[in-house]
Amino acid sequence: MNEKKEVPFGKNIREIIFGVEDGAIGNLGVVVGMAQAAAPNKLILLAGLATMLTQSLSMSAGTYLSVKSEKEYFHVKSKVRHYGQEYSRHQKPVWSALVMGFFVIVGAFIPLSVFLFRQSQEGIISSITITLMGLFLLGAAKAKYTEKNLIRSGIEVSMVGVIAAGVGYLIGRIFG
Repeated sequence: MNEKKEVPFGKNIREIIFGVEDGAIGNLGVVVGMAQAAAPNKLILLAGLATMLTQSLSMSAGTYLSVKSEKEYFHVKSKVRHYGQEYSRHQKPVWSALVMGFFVIVGAFIPLSVFLFRQSQEGIISSITITLMGLFLLGAAKAKYTEKNLIRSGIEVSMVGVIAAGVGYLIGRIFG
């Protein structure tokens, strides 16, 4: 009897990881780019909030449509598609979309939150740091449930954030 206990949100780990990661990285690039271009905080907050909400809606809609399409695809009676029928049976498009949207907002708020307290360029390092720390912790938490190396998983998730921060910084530098 080596039965594993069901993890809360376990069936939606893809949406949680993808949502936080995408929200954090997308918004990190936006707010760092705006700050590097010396935009006033009001515009950084506006751009960050607009990005956060549109990302959440876009990712929720995309998740709903993709999970629904996956369920429809595996519902077709075919031996080739049989392997995914059991998996897709438990997927719920609306729930997956809600989880994705919520966690995009959670992730997007991380880099944006710094600019509630710091002005423009003085918030760049703090925003990058807090976002990379959050992404590392996300990867480390994922490792607990996927039984992977905690450090390696944390680094893997946070390295994508390093790239996004660099791109946002360079774009801001070009336009600043």
